[in-house]
Amino acid sequence: MRPIAISVALVVACVGPAAALDMELVNQAHQALREATQYLTEEAAIHGGYAGSYLADLSDQWGEGHISGTMNWVQPPGSPSTGFAFLAAYEATGDELFLEAAVENAHSLAWGQLECGGWYYNIDFSEEGERRYFYRHNVGSDDPALTSGHNVGTMDDNVTQHATRLLISVDAALDHTDETIHEAAIAGLEFLLEAQADGGGWPQRYPLSNRHYGDYMTFNDNTIRDCCRVMMLAWEVYGDRRYYDSLLKAGQFIINAQLPEPQATWAQQYDADMMPAWARRFEPPAAVSSESVGVMRLLIELADFTGDTKYLDPLPAALDWFERSQISPGRWARFYELKTNRPLYFYAETYRLTYDDSNPPTHYSFEGGYNPSGVAETLAAIEEQGFDAWRAARRREPTRDEQIERAEAMEDEVREVLAERTENGVWLTRGGYGGDDVLHLDMRTVQQRMATLSTYIRRATGGIEARDG
Repeated sequence: MRPIAISVALVVACVGPAAALDMELVNQAHQALREATQYLTEEAAIHGGYAGSYLADLSDQWGEGHISGTMNWVQPPGSPSTGFAFLAAYEATGDELFLEAAVENAHSLAWGQLECGGWYYNIDFSEEGERRYFYRHNVGSDDPALTSGHNVGTMDDNVTQHATRLLISVDAALDHTDETIHEAAIAGLEFLLEAQADGGGWPQRYPLSNRHYGDYMTFNDNTIRDCCRVMMLAWEVYGDRRYYDSLLKAGQFIINAQLPEPQATWAQQYDADMMPAWARRFEPPAAVSSESVGVMRLLIELADFTGDTKYLDPLPAALDWFERSQISPGRWARFYELKTNRPLYFYAETYRLTYDDSNPPTHYSFEGGYNPSGVAETLAAIEEQGFDAWRAARRREPTRDEQIERAEAMEDEVREVLAERTENGVWLTRGGYGGDDVLHLDMRTVQQRMATLSTYIRRATGGIEARDG
C-alpha cells in the first residue's frame, strides 16, 4: 500500500495552474469523504460489507427486500457498489483510509463467495447462513452441514459480475499482494469462463438446472453486458488471453443472436439452439426494445475495446427496426410478436398474452421510451470522424487546464453535496421500504454523493497518478 506523501492542497499547487480553484473546498470534500467512510466502516458495515439501504438509525436494512442484520447485499447498490465508492475516493486522493475500506469490503465478498466461484444475492455471516450456503471458505470442512448448502451463482442483476469486478479492481490496487482477494478474483473469473455457454452467451445462473429459464443465454437485466465488462477488465488487469477470447466469443454470440429482417433486433433470452425462449410468465419469446438498446450500446463498447468494426455492422438494421416499430413518437412496446411485429401485452389478472394494451400488470414495464438515439448519434460521429479517429478521441486524456476547468464547474454542486450531509457525515433520503416519510441511509445516494466528491477532487488535483509522479 502506498503512503500519502503530500496534502491535497499541496498537490493542487504542484500539479498545475490552480489559481481559480477553491482549494479550501477541495480539502472540505476530502474531509467529507473521510467522515462518510469512517461512519460507514465503523457503524454500518457488517464484516466490511453493506446492505442496499438502512433505516437512518441502522436498526433495519434491505436489499431488494428485507435482509437480516447478519447479511450483506451483493446486488447493486449493495456491497460491491460501496466498495467501488471507496476505491474511487482512494484513486482521487491517495488516502489509505479509503483503500483500507475497499480491502475490507473485498474480504467480505471473498468470505461470501460460493464454492462454485459465483455469488448469490446476499451473504449471510450467521451460523445459519453458513449452513444455508456452501461458501468457498468451507471447502474441505468435515462438517457436511457446511458443504451441502445452496451453491448456484447468479449473473442476474449484476450480482456475480459486480463482485468479481470489485475484487479484480482491489487486487490491482494492491498489486496482487493480498492472496485472499487475488484468489477470490481468479475464482470468480474461472466461474464466469465455465458458465459461458458454447454459443457464447451467459445464463442467469450456473451451474445449470436443466429445467429452468435461468439456463438460457440472457440479455435481460444486462446479464451478458455485465459479463463482458468483467472480461474487459480482467484482460486489462491480468493479460490472460482466455478473458479476451471469452469477450470475442460473446461478441460473436450477439451478432449471431440478431433476429432476421425485418425484425433485426434481439430477444430477451435464447435457448441452447439459439432460439428465443420463454422466461417468466410475462417474458415471452419476442423481439424486444428495452434490452436491445443495451445490446446495441454493448456492440459499440466491443467495437471500441477490440478495434473491430464488425460489431457496428448489426446496428443500422436494428435502428431501422426501432424507427419502424414506434407505437407513438418516441415510445415503444417492450415485446413484439415474432414475424408479425405486433406489440404484445398481458392481462393483469390472468397473465394471458394479448395484443390489448388496456390492462397490463403494473409491476413490469410493457411500454416505454426505449430510445436508441444515443446509438444513432454515435454511429453518425463514427461516420463523420472515421472509426480510428473516433476511438482516439475517446482515449485522449484531458489536459490539466481542462481538468481544472471541469473541477471549477463542479464547485456549486460540491457545495450542495457538503451542505446535505448529516451530523454523521452521510446523506439521508426520505422514503423506501420503511415508508414514504421515513428517513433512510440509501446506499445508492451515498455512493452517488461520494462519487461527486471523488470526481471533483480527482479533477482538481490530478488524482493518484500525480501523487505517484
